[in-house]
Amino acid sequence: MATITDIARQANVSRTLVSRVLNNKPGVSPENRKRILEVIEQNHYIPNGLAKSLVLRKTNTIGVVMNDLCNDFFFQLIAGLQDAAEARDYNILFCSGRRDMAAKLKYVDYLTGGCTDGIIAYGSCHDDEGLFRYAAEKSANCVLIESNLSDCTADRILLDNFHGAYAATEHLIRQGRKHIIHVTCDMNYDVGLERLNGFVQAMHDYRMPLGPDSILYADHFEDIACQQMKKRLSAGIRPDACFAGADKPAFGVLRAAMEAGLSVPADLAVIGFDDDVPDSKDILFPPLSTMRQPLYEMGKAGVTLLLDRIAHPDRETATKTFQAELVLRKTCP
Repeated sequence: MATITDIARQANVSRTLVSRVLNNKPGVSPENRKRILEVIEQNHYIPNGLAKSLVLRKTNTIGVVMNDLCNDFFFQLIAGLQDAAEARDYNILFCSGRRDMAAKLKYVDYLTGGCTDGIIAYGSCHDDEGLFRYAAEKSANCVLIESNLSDCTADRILLDNFHGAYAATEHLIRQGRKHIIHVTCDMNYDVGLERLNGFVQAMHDYRMPLGPDSILYADHFEDIACQQMKKRLSAGIRPDACFAGADKPAFGVLRAAMEAGLSVPADLAVIGFDDDVPDSKDILFPPLSTMRQPLYEMGKAGVTLLLDRIAHPDRETATKTFQAELVLRKTCP
């Protein structure tokens, strides 16, 4: 396999001149450039990417650390990250930690060890605070997606979960619903608390009744929400609307309502959050009204913010916040 020294010797020029041609730099006469390119083609020469990156101190590669690359909910986020990177002629390495903090920190070590120009970390669980702090500490070129750590000096991409939840609750109130409940998502996630707070604030602002039965604590799965809703209905408590902190528990509420013979949305209107799919594959659910996250746009913005940081390392730390979109379907007009 030919080396850059071989190319220089065959073209009767210096290694420096060959390097200028390979990196598309000026200072090469048209004749020399033509001759060097001909020799490169004749030898099928491919520059060593690692050696080139060591010289230029640039890999044109960024890394992404997140929990799960196989969860279809994140496909739009991944697509946004990849499309934005490729549009700027960057390669992208995805690392799936599978909810294992040690694995995620190990990936951060790898990605900041010289094989990338910067990293993006995604997570919304309280446990991800360690990941965010470690990533920001290891690399000045770092973007955190869904991190609300105000004391962590890194660029951030956020979703306004509070106002998304407020908008969903407000819509139910304006529909004339009188007995509205909130079914939480997993409260180990920052988004769970933010969405709960948005619900409470909307109910408070519109002077709607809030009591012990107004909030059902669930998680990110259908079953717990379904069981909680069944208990509520069997006790004779009949809400006429529900805002769920995620679509998974929203589908659990729908299961309980359908099994109890309630009509949706006449008897019970339901709005979820995330624009996700149900866990149950054998139940035909009505199309769920939801707050849709702009995950594709958030992914693209994360890459844009990172590449801007790489190009301007001394600029002020930036945060870009996105709004969720209310998508009305059959479960709430």
